[in-house]
Formats: sequence, structure tokens, C-alpha cells
Amino acid sequence: MSQVDPINPNEGEENPEDQGSINGNQLNENESIHDEEKENHVEEKSKVENNQNSPETKLTVSESTQQSESHAKTSSGLDENIAALISYIGGFVTGIIFFFLEKENKFIRFHAIQSIILTVAWLIVKYVLGYIPFIGWLLVLLVNGLVLALWIVCMVKAYQKQTFKIPVIGDLADQYK
Repeated sequence: MSQVDPINPNEGEENPEDQGSINGNQLNENESIHDEEKENHVEEKSKVENNQNSPETKLTVSESTQQSESHAKTSSGLDENIAALISYIGGFVTGIIFFFLEKENKFIRFHAIQSIILTVAWLIVKYVLGYIPFIGWLLVLLVNGLVLALWIVCMVKAYQKQTFKIPVIGDLADQYK
């Protein structure tokens, strides 16, 4: 046997009319929320369209176009500063690859040749100093440190799109680019 609440005697019973009115109210609320979302979407869309036509946006678009043009692509498909940097990473191997891969870009060709000459010169000096006992071995350590520092400087300058000429080696690279 079910108990009836003395304050609200119809609480336990389901009245189909009440359900319809509750569902009807919920539907009206959902429709109004949906309409508000549509209005907000239309307002946002108009704001975006207005912003695209504003002078500030036009400047931004033209600046981005200039920035993309300043990063000239190469025959390898990389930006020229990235290709020049990579030509140093693998020593003469990547230098040779980018020297033969890139036929027109003088900036990449310069850094590729400089990388090749620097690597070959370092290997020759290291080989010669390796035959001198004690002092030569210490000099090899010194030369390795100097070449590493020079290599890092060359990579940074290549990434910054600057032509950094190593004395003698840079002049040779400039002739054959």
C-alpha cells in the first residue's frame, strides 16, 4: 500500500497533462537556447568578416606574405637558412649533398663549400698532428675544440642568413659558389 503525502496528495501519481506541460516547457527552453546559439554564431561570423576587412588585418596579411617570401625555398624544398645550416651538420657529406643538390642558390652553395673545405682541412690537420707524440696529441684536442666552436658559429650565422667567411676557407668558398 502506498502512502499519500498530506501536503501534496497528487505527488506519487503521474498525470499525463503535467508531463506534457513539463516536456512542453523543456522543448520551448531548448528551442530558445538553440535560437540564441544561432544568433551568437551569426554575430561571431559578422565580427570575423569585419575584422578581415579592417586595415590592421590587411597589414597582417601583407606582412605574413612578405615573411613567407623572405624564406626562399630551394630545390630541396627547405628554407635557404635551414639548408645552409644542415650543410654544416654532417660535415663534408651534407656539404657535398647540398652543393650538388642546389644549383642556383648562391647562399647555400657558399655554406656547403665552406663546410666541405673546413671538414677536409680539419681532418688533414688532425691527421698530421696525430703523428707527433704528446705535443701533437694535445694540439689535436685544442684544434678539435676550436673547430667545434667555429662550426657552431658557422651554423648560427647560416641560420641567421648571414654569410660568415672563415679566413682563407671563406675566400675559397666564395670563388667556387
